[in-house]
Formats: sequence, structure tokens, C-alpha cells
Amino acid sequence: MKKILSYLIPTLICLGFSLLIVISKNIFRVSSIKQIMQILCDGFFAPGVIILCIGLLIWASNEGTFDMLAYGITKIFDVFRKDMSKVKYKTFYDYRVAKQDEKKSFSHLVLVGIIFCGISFVFLMIYYNC
Repeated sequence: MKKILSYLIPTLICLGFSLLIVISKNIFRVSSIKQIMQILCDGFFAPGVIILCIGLLIWASNEGTFDMLAYGITKIFDVFRKDMSKVKYKTFYDYRVAKQDEKKSFSHLVLVGIIFCGISFVFLMIYYNC
């Protein structure tokens, strides 16, 4: 059930944003098929790319891309602490080892983003063939 929810929630969010984009472009007042396909292509592409990029950022974070930056920021705030015994990580190595255990799942976001971009691509092909 938890696996299904991890795919269902981003899908529903993307569908909601797609619906908002499609309605904001007045799809119900457009009469030509070409314009309808353009609106549907835009409506599925924007949320698809956003959710795909969020998934790729989580993947980059899991691989340690932002670890040095995050550690540096925590060290800046540690300078202003009164009690230095409450410092969580003494060295960057300790921080890095602790973060290796906290990896987040990202594959569901990437998959939903690819599917929405694929749907957008189908509408784009229909648009060019009209």
C-alpha cells in the first residue's frame, strides 16, 4: 500500500497542476484540434518536468552532491552556539557517514515525471501531424 501511495500522490499532484494549466488556457473555448493538442502538450509537460527535476535533485542529494555545502552551513550556525557540547557532528566524515544512512527514495518521482513528459510528447506528435 505504501508503494502505491508513493506513486499515486505525485501522479495526483501532477494531474492537478495539468488540469490547472489546461483550464487556465481556456481549452473548452478552443475549436481547432491543433490548439487543443498544444494546450494538452503544455499542460502535461510543465508538471512532468518539474517532478522529474525534483526527483533528480533528490538523487543528486543522495549521492552526496550537496553534503559539503550543508555541512558548512551547519558549522556556521555552530559558531553561534553557547554550548559547544551540543554540536552534532565534529568532523565532515562524521556528517557524511550519518547522511549515508538517510537516503530518500526518488525513483517514483522520476518515473511519474517521465510518464508525464511522454504523454506530452504524444500530444506534441499529434500536434505536428494535424
